[in-house]
Amino acid sequence: MPGLESDGSIREWVDEETRHVDVVASWESLCETYDALRFSDPLSDAERLEEFKWIVQQMNAFLTKMRNRMLSCRDPEAMVEALMASHTQTGKADLGTRRALVYQKLKQRWLQTTVARLQVMMMEKGEAHGWTE
Repeated sequence: MPGLESDGSIREWVDEETRHVDVVASWESLCETYDALRFSDPLSDAERLEEFKWIVQQMNAFLTKMRNRMLSCRDPEAMVEALMASHTQTGKADLGTRRALVYQKLKQRWLQTTVARLQVMMMEKGEAHGWTE
């Protein structure tokens, strides 16, 4: 069975959901995540910038991987399964540094949000999004 890649609207949605991020556009979100995780060690601006660059680089690699995985799925249900399987794999993640913890938190947040959006789209009937039954 062909992957979802052949369907333009699904491909567009996946492309949008997996669009790469950059440090400047992500700055406030990263600061909010650091604040929410209540880190107490002092962090200089230079250290913060280096950590943010690393996190963005990791997120972009993750988003590329998820894009490829999602586009290889045969239908939206398989996409949800693939995303949920990726979510359970985060339990084996490296949590040895502050930046690694933030990256894992952002991955989990992205996976949860993307699964929820996909499930809502599936419930609203797929035809509006190019899915036929």
